[in-house]
Parts: sequence; structure tokens; C-alpha cells
Amino acid sequence: MDKRLLTVVMAAILVALVITGIFYRITVGGRPDETASTKKMLVVAKTELPIGVMLTEADLTVVDFPEDIYPQGGFESIDDVIDRSVRQPVLANDPITENRVTGKGEGFGLGQVIPTGMRAMAVQVNQVSGVSGFIIPGSRVDVLLSAAPDDSNGDTLTTTVLENITVLSTGHRQQPNQNGQPENVPVVNMLVTPDQAETLTLATQEGRIQLVLRNPKDDEENAAEREDKTIEDLFRDTAPKKKPAPPRKYAAVRTPVAPVEPPPPAIFHVEMIRGDKRTVEEVDGAQN
Repeated sequence: MDKRLLTVVMAAILVALVITGIFYRITVGGRPDETASTKKMLVVAKTELPIGVMLTEADLTVVDFPEDIYPQGGFESIDDVIDRSVRQPVLANDPITENRVTGKGEGFGLGQVIPTGMRAMAVQVNQVSGVSGFIIPGSRVDVLLSAAPDDSNGDTLTTTVLENITVLSTGHRQQPNQNGQPENVPVVNMLVTPDQAETLTLATQEGRIQLVLRNPKDDEENAAEREDKTIEDLFRDTAPKKKPAPPRKYAAVRTPVAPVEPPPPAIFHVEMIRGDKRTVEEVDGAQN
């Protein structure tokens, strides 16, 4: 092949490649990535944060977070979060949002999370009455009371005094442990109305209380329709049945029978002839 022709062909190929590269860069490479999302700063927790704790800079950090899925009420600056109190339990790396904290400068402690008109009341429990530690903040419980009222003649009665009560915190740890398991604690703080607080105080003084864990979706309250339980109710269906009494035996009554008197002896008349005398004599038939 002629060297000049070969040179022209190679030059044409090179020009074509350059034009193709420029066209690709303009049509494809120059387009912005539509899948890429812009990001903004988000304040998250470094460690677990219990209810009522006052937030400090040591508790928080900032991460880049996609703007299209940015949590509502999130904070971009740590300074906007400091001096706020935790209203809901926060896990490590969870975002800090407005609904999880109190207003800036409103103080700290459990009192900041109590709604207006409500009260927080602490009740001492043990492993049994505290449902073996499975009561955690946010749980719903019923409160049962076992006591012996004055008009019960000393008999113990059990009744439900409060229903569907919200648990605010449990002991000093107000959330599950690091493994996500509930902890057994001696004190439970419950959210009650002033009237319920009086009832609960009286119940703790008059007898022994028991907390009953309920499904948080179950808000039915029907304790007023149930009768109080007594010890007799425990044995109503399990008490041994009394054996029927054996039939009473009566002695046979014998009617006295009058003795039967023998019939009177028969009298026979015998004619006796002695010589020229003839007589008739009576002979007793009973004599042999």
C-alpha cells in the first residue's frame, strides 16, 4: 500500500477517535450524576442516652447524611442540641431530633418529660412484682392490689386498682442494656394523673401490689366489670368433693307376738259298770 495513503488512513482514524472521545465527554461524561444526592450535617448520639439526661458536647457527634432522607426535626449543629434534655431513649448513632429532646434551656431530669397535668410516681417492686425485669420505659401495665379490708373478716382480696398505666423509667437505667435485653430494677416510675397517684399511694400502704404487663396496643379497661377475687375463688373448682353419706341403717322393728295358748284339753265321758252299778265318769284327754 502506498505510504501516503496509509498515512491518510491512520490520520483519519485518529481524528475519528478524537471526535468520538469529545462527543462522549459532552453527551455522557459531562452530565451530572442524577443518582448522587446532596448531603448535609446531622447531629447523632455517640452512646446510649437515657431519659432526662442533659446533653453535652461529649454525648454528640456530626455526620454527613443524605438530604433526601434527612430526618424531620434533625439538627445540623451540636450547639443547637447542647443544654437540651432527652425526652425519649436514644441509642448510639441515632439522630437527635426535636421530638426526642426538650426545648433549649428548659432544664434536665425526668420532670422535663412529664406532660402538663400528669405526675410521675415511683413504686418499689421486686423480681416477681416487676415482671422479672421485662418492664421498660414505654411499657403499659395494670396495677393489682392484694389486701384484707376490714369488712372482709380477714380474708385477702385481689383487685385491679389502675389500668393501662405508662412506665416512664425503671430504676437508674431507663432503657434496655447494651444487648437490647430488659434489666431487673427495684423501682418503676409510672405516669399517672393526680387522682391515680393518690390511689396508688393508698394501695402501696394497704397491701401488696403487683404489676401486670400488657400489650401496648391493648387499651381496653374493664376492671370495673370484674368482681374482686378471693381465696374461695381459687378453690371453687379444685376443692375435693364430699363423699355422699352412706345410707343410714335402721334396726328391724319386730312386732311382739302374743303367745299361743294351747287349746283346752278334751273331756271324754266314760261309762263305768261295776257289778250292778253303772256310772259315767269324765276323763281328761290331756292325761296319758
